[in-house]
Amino acid sequence: MSDLVISRHPELRRPLLITAFTGWNDAGEAASAAVRFMHRRWRAEVIANIDPENYFDFTQARPRVRMERGERVLDWPSNVFSAKRLDGHERDVIILAGTEPHLAWHSYVDAVLEVCHTFNVSGVLTLGALLAEVSHAKPVRLNASSTNDELASALGVAPGLRSTYQGPTGIVGTLGLALREAGIPTASLWANMPFYVQRTPNPKGTLAILTRLNQGFGFDLTLHDLEVFAARFEAQVAADIDGNPEVAAYARRVADQEEDEGDEDDDEETEITMEEPLEELPDAAEMVDELERFLREQRQGPQT
Repeated sequence: MSDLVISRHPELRRPLLITAFTGWNDAGEAASAAVRFMHRRWRAEVIANIDPENYFDFTQARPRVRMERGERVLDWPSNVFSAKRLDGHERDVIILAGTEPHLAWHSYVDAVLEVCHTFNVSGVLTLGALLAEVSHAKPVRLNASSTNDELASALGVAPGLRSTYQGPTGIVGTLGLALREAGIPTASLWANMPFYVQRTPNPKGTLAILTRLNQGFGFDLTLHDLEVFAARFEAQVAADIDGNPEVAAYARRVADQEEDEGDEDDDEETEITMEEPLEELPDAAEMVDELERFLREQRQGPQT
């Protein structure tokens, strides 16, 4: 029996499913905030959800209690599909604001595929964010890929890019493989987040993702308020870093390294896919170790 609960069946034209998942693939919550923003800004209609009972260890992803109109309400880990008809566009949009499950990934993916088949989804775009050795002061670097001509064109990259990554994957990797096996076109868009920035969520990453979607798909989302939040966030991060000379020195080193390597254009082709970050980047643990080594060296002074 499926854990997918479909509550509405709107008539949608070749909908594009846009997904993001909180958890491992969502550095700075940049990707999940993007789909939540679209849902709120469009006032998208909730059409389905996945019952969380069989997919989460609630001691790790605990439900949250909040007050609503004087009453206590319990919110469980959420996987909600909402839909928006886009006037003047050739196709509509379904949004999945998801939470990476702990259990039963095969069944979870089957529930997403059921939505794709029920609503005749024409393609799936997965949003993600990864920790990278990038400067907080630079524009957010985006990586996009798709083996589908239409989606690749919208994202401004050449089709046919594939990853050679081998190693641990998240729910997006499992979902991506299942979608390709089902013959559903896929694409991905990832934001690179500076790993030494502790503040979260990161609206600067969210703004970069939504700006690219506006440009590529003509969504015409109004982003002025998000631009304000991103500017405030950047000022707060700069103040945090300026107040810590050791981290400030490290941030300057990262920025100088980017300058030496040459800034990459946002539209540059990459081999990143919806499964994983670029193979050349160290993982988060390695980057944290490097930062700690750098800080120790600064405290100890030059070695003889």
